[in-house]
Amino acid sequence: MMERVLVEVDDTAGAFHAAEVAIGLAAAIGAELRVVTVVEDHVLDDRLAAAAIPDAARRRAQGAVAMLDRVAARAKAAGVEAETSALSGGAAEQVLAAARRSDADLIVVALEHRHQARAPYLGAKVQHILEFAEVPVLVVPPRPNR
Repeated sequence: MMERVLVEVDDTAGAFHAAEVAIGLAAAIGAELRVVTVVEDHVLDDRLAAAAIPDAARRRAQGAVAMLDRVAARAKAAGVEAETSALSGGAAEQVLAAARRSDADLIVVALEHRHQARAPYLGAKVQHILEFAEVPVLVVPPRPNR
């Protein structure tokens, strides 16, 4: 029986769609929901600071919290309480570690989108999660065009 679902979100439409799928699943089976976002290794912060963009790290942290709050509000509206975490480091490694810490029964991630080809593909993060996950992984494709 699935009791705990972990979903990883970022600032893409696909990730928010995956979160909606995870929320619906958690609501249907009465599971706990854990929502994580990962701020990658601060490389971008260094580049933004070098480009004289003030408070880049603080703004990225605020963006991460805003994403988590948005998903938690959607979950609450569906009757699902969501625990949220903003993590730092490599995305795949942090998602897998969060799944272990929370004793997740399922990991939900979005199929990544390759902007150049305008077509979905697994991507390195999802491939890494699929290869090293100790629990089932649900890879959610983009929302169908209607």
